[in-house]
Amino acid sequence: MANRKSVTLVDVAKYAGVSIATVSRYLNGVRVRPELAVKVAEAVEKFDYRLNPAARLIKGQKSETIGVILPELDHPYFATLLEGAAEQAREFGQSILVGSCHGKHEVEEQTIDQFAHNILDGLIYTPVAKSVNLIEIEAFRELPVVIAARDKSVYPELPHVYQDTHGGGYLSTKYLLSLGHRKIAFFASFWEPGFTEMGMLDILKTPGTGVYSSLNRFSGYLEALQEFGISYDPKLVIKCSYGFEDGKSAAKELLSRMIEFDSIVTASDYVACGVIDTLEAQGISVPNDVSVMGYGNLELGKIIKPQLSTIHQNMFELGKQSVRSLHDVIHEKDTEDILLDVELIVRDSTSKKEI
Repeated sequence: MANRKSVTLVDVAKYAGVSIATVSRYLNGVRVRPELAVKVAEAVEKFDYRLNPAARLIKGQKSETIGVILPELDHPYFATLLEGAAEQAREFGQSILVGSCHGKHEVEEQTIDQFAHNILDGLIYTPVAKSVNLIEIEAFRELPVVIAARDKSVYPELPHVYQDTHGGGYLSTKYLLSLGHRKIAFFASFWEPGFTEMGMLDILKTPGTGVYSSLNRFSGYLEALQEFGISYDPKLVIKCSYGFEDGKSAAKELLSRMIEFDSIVTASDYVACGVIDTLEAQGISVPNDVSVMGYGNLELGKIIKPQLSTIHQNMFELGKQSVRSLHDVIHEKDTEDILLDVELIVRDSTSKKEI
C-alpha cells in the first residue's frame, strides 16, 4: 500500500481516471455518477486516502478556529503563553482548540493525530522533544503553522516566535561570574530523559536539538565561561526535568559527586526552589555559601526565602505574538521569525562570593 502521508488528491484522481473535482465531490458526500463513485472508492481504498479536514471548507472560507499544541498546560510557562494567545485570538474573533502533551512524545503524536481531524485555520505548535515532521502529515501540509517557544532551527521553513534562551543562560552565568563565582554548576532540564548517556557538548552537536531550550541556555552558559577564561567542567552539569522534586534530586546528585561548586544555574524556578530546599537541609546557606539562579520569574520565586534571582521571559507576550504571526500567515502576509528579549532579575538567592 502506498504511503498515505505522501498521497494527494491528484494521485487519487489519476488512479481512478477521473477529475480532481469528482474525487473532491465524492469525499465531501456530494453525489457523483455510480460508475465514477466505484472508481474513486477503489482508489481511496488502495491509497488509504483521507481528505484534509480543512479542504471541506469552501476555498477562502475560514473556520475562525486555531489550534495550539503545548508540551504541558499545568506548567505556568505554557499556561501564561496560552493566556496571551487566547487574549489575542479573542481580538481577532477566533476560538482556540488546545492540546496538552503532558511532556511526553507519544502523547504529542496522539494529539497531533487528533488535531489532524479538526477543521483549523492554523496551528501554533510547541514541540515536546523529538518533534514530529508536521509538513509530512497530509492534514497539515497546507495548514499555516507557527512554532512557538522553540529555536528557529526546529523547522527552518516555518515562522518561529521564541525567547532568547541562549541570552538567558548567558545572563545568568555572566552575572554569577561578575559576583566572583568560578565553580558554576549547570542544571539542564529536559521534558523527556533523553541523552542520559551523552555529554552535553555531544548533545549540542546532535542535529535537530533546537527543540531543547535547555541546550540554548547551556550554550549561553558556555559562552559566558569562555568570556571569563573559565574551563568547562562536565562534572558540574546535571540533567533533570523541570519540577521542584527534580531540583531536589539534581542537588543531591551534585552533592554526591563531592566536587567544589559555589553557584548553580538552573532552567526553571521550580528546579531552583528544589535546589535551595535541599541545600538548606544540608546546612548549606543560600546565598552565603552557594548562589542559585532560577529561570522564568514565577510567583513562587518571590514567595520563598531567600527570594529567587532569575531570568524573566514574557510568555504572555510570546503567546500574543504567536497568534499575530499565525494571523499574518493565514492571510498570506510576509512573516519573519520573532525573537523576544529576556531580562535578568536580581533578588536574594545570589550574592558576591567572599574571597
